[in-house]
Amino acid sequence: MYYQAESELGLNFLKTLPAHNESLVFSPISIALVLSLVHTGALGNPKKQIENSLLNKANCNNCQFVNHFSNVYKNLKQGVNGVEVNMANRLYLKSGSTAKRGFLSAISQNYGSEARAIDFRTAEAMQKINGYVKTATRGRVDRIITCQDSIRSATGLLINAMSFKGAWEDGFPQVPGMQLFHKNEREGVWMGMLSDKSIRGLYSDDVFQVLTLKYVDPRFQLSIFLPKMRNGLNDALKKLDNRRFENLLDNVKPTLVDVELPKFSIDYRLSLKKSLKAIGITEMFSDFADLSGIADKAKISEGIHKSVIQVVESGTGTGCQFAASPVAIGSGASLVSAPIGCGATVSGPKNIRVLPIVRTGNPVQFKADHPFLFALTYMNHSIFMGVYRG
Repeated sequence: MYYQAESELGLNFLKTLPAHNESLVFSPISIALVLSLVHTGALGNPKKQIENSLLNKANCNNCQFVNHFSNVYKNLKQGVNGVEVNMANRLYLKSGSTAKRGFLSAISQNYGSEARAIDFRTAEAMQKINGYVKTATRGRVDRIITCQDSIRSATGLLINAMSFKGAWEDGFPQVPGMQLFHKNEREGVWMGMLSDKSIRGLYSDDVFQVLTLKYVDPRFQLSIFLPKMRNGLNDALKKLDNRRFENLLDNVKPTLVDVELPKFSIDYRLSLKKSLKAIGITEMFSDFADLSGIADKAKISEGIHKSVIQVVESGTGTGCQFAASPVAIGSGASLVSAPIGCGATVSGPKNIRVLPIVRTGNPVQFKADHPFLFALTYMNHSIFMGVYRG
């Protein structure tokens, strides 16, 4: 199945990022969609490399490729019960270039994307690009370009961002106070936690314990991959291939769980060029790449991706500032009391249903007080993937 190849893409992409020392998030499906835009106008090796990387060398023809990613894009835009997915996928060409009509028509129809010419040497270029991303993501992703000098010499630029907003199917009660999150063996932070005892999806193997949280549109879910060994995320990620990833998600079962999960927010920007080259997409950025289906003498010198995710009591979204920052421990710092993070930051039902705390039986403990991997999926398509390290 193609979605399995997409999970493989996400895990391969993750290995190219500095996941060993910082929190990060990216969107595998959004990256796949902006590459599908390029695929539309690429010829020869650049086109083949995109197909091989996105579909893990699965057999397909051009029609199957387009139909698959076009359907993914259109289905993602149809969230229900207030769940909302917004994407910014655009190709900026060097001033003076003219994108071909057939290319523009195809990417608009299939992926809701555009290609525009712009003068990268001007300050106005940065303003226009940032303005487009902010509008396309409804204000939830901002300033994808932070320095005009970084794009001044660009010959072509891929811009890619995604935002998600959704309430939990079963929300968490607001619990005052903070708990200790162990960043590593020596450092920790005091932070607000999502905490309750209720029925959640749960499964484990010898490496990970996995918790799944569904949204009000149940096709979406957030899965937390917690290493069984505290501060063992780096080693656990080395053992996480697509087979293990899919097996863990396929076997979650409703379980009475005592959950402790940090409220967290990650804002992450990255260069696509470096990571895409590392997974085999090398020729797209070459001066010799045949992108003549896009425009005469079209070139792409860089791609920029940005993702933002925030998890609080009511769900997942962006735009909410926590009432108190985590408090670092060490160097004599002491715990201070603070309000918990904001609550209703996401759209959904007016009254979020919270399962009553179950006081009978023996709940399984899921205590995410050390670094973990997370994945937000839509019917097994990886919307977001990342690691949280406090």
